[in-house]
Amino acid sequence: MKPFALALLLALPLPALAETRDERVAAAAEYVDLALDGFDMTAMIETMYQPILQQVAAGGQDLTDAQVAQIRQLYLDTFTDPLTTLMRDQAGIMADMMTLAEITALRDFYATPEGKSVMAKLPQLTAAQQPGIIALINANMAALMPQVLGIINGEAPPAPTAQP
Repeated sequence: MKPFALALLLALPLPALAETRDERVAAAAEYVDLALDGFDMTAMIETMYQPILQQVAAGGQDLTDAQVAQIRQLYLDTFTDPLTTLMRDQAGIMADMMTLAEITALRDFYATPEGKSVMAKLPQLTAAQQPGIIALINANMAALMPQVLGIINGEAPPAPTAQP
């Protein structure tokens, strides 16, 4: 057991040995506070239901402004508090994954005007990427699911098919 513990200690980056988890959590909490201050949660949540609205429109159904407003409010009511909580919980996750120097650098960046600008643009980045990600997933699910089920059921999965 001692050789294993020694190997584990040697595998850790040296700064991680000199810092405590509490220090990393505190720095990460500062980062999260900065992130939440500069983050437009409403804009991010609005990106979540846009694909649904696009699918409805593609299907030929027109939604009224009142229906869109109801859907928007439903999403805001459902996701604002839980997503805020998830983001606050990020401090502990960051403390477990990153060194104090990494967390501090991230926090310091988001405290700059450029960092605040980047944070404000993240919902638009998500919105721009989301249709492509959804299309990629949808295009591959028919081929993936038989293979996944074969693995789960202990069968030899069918050979993958080349995508055009």
